[in-house]
Amino acid sequence: MKTRDIHIIINPAAGNGKANLVATRLMKRLGSYSESLIILSHTAARDEATGITRRALKNGAGLIVAVGGDGTINEVVNGFFNGREPLNPECELGIINCGTGGGYAKTLNLPGSLEDQISLILRPHSLMLDVGHISFMDPDGRKSSRLFVNECQVGIGSTVAAKTGKRVKKLGGTLAFGITAAIQAVLFRPMTINLQFDNESASDFRLIGLVAGNGVECAGGMRLTPDARLNDGLFDVLSIHEMNVLNRLISFPKIYSGQHINGKEFSLKKCRSLRIRSDISITLEADGEIIGSSPFDLEMIPSAIRVKADF
Repeated sequence: MKTRDIHIIINPAAGNGKANLVATRLMKRLGSYSESLIILSHTAARDEATGITRRALKNGAGLIVAVGGDGTINEVVNGFFNGREPLNPECELGIINCGTGGGYAKTLNLPGSLEDQISLILRPHSLMLDVGHISFMDPDGRKSSRLFVNECQVGIGSTVAAKTGKRVKKLGGTLAFGITAAIQAVLFRPMTINLQFDNESASDFRLIGLVAGNGVECAGGMRLTPDARLNDGLFDVLSIHEMNVLNRLISFPKIYSGQHINGKEFSLKKCRSLRIRSDISITLEADGEIIGSSPFDLEMIPSAIRVKADF
């Protein structure tokens, strides 16, 4: 591997403590393969990985490795940018998946074993992938923005993300998110959302949920936007329309295979930008984390970040 600074950012809580062991093995492999300076940082608070990443980039890091789940990856990716602009377009992102859901890692088709994931990081190859940008209102009522790499959701998906706690996550991603999603499939009430795709006219829709997918998988294996591509410069937007409880329960198992998109209660549309408005305040989750409240404006940033992947 070419000599350059490598910064490993680890969420020690990821994988119920597994991430610490993973980081130790990663450090050993990198140290035996590269003469680069290797720096290891642990996160202790939300969004700390973003600040660590920015400092690493300013100090000349050529490779930053995120060890954790979708939330950790999201924080690290946000550190790569100042708004929409990359701080160092040549720096690469490596991923060691230790998360509960692991949606982005699955979309990237990362190898299942740790050793194979490390081998992928060591290869002199990366892909330029898209990143989504969201404008929203923060808890203090101020306009803010954030980037995401895999998916964002309003409606039932946002509620599932908020209600899937750490205790139930110990059951594993598929079961944890599946249980919460099944409950919400019964309880969640439809809402009216005003959508504008690109420069088209805005329209109102009665929806249970809305997904803007850059990637394919999320929440422990749900394939909500099964045809999404990480490098096509477009969102795949899934609208989940109003339906009765029976149809919700019939449709629910199909989201794991992607067959739900054939149902009349679902519609898909590709776009580069999406404007979301609502008469009531609604929340949005991005890469598994609740980030803010409406109104929302989404924009795709094509070929924005170099990721160690080979799909």
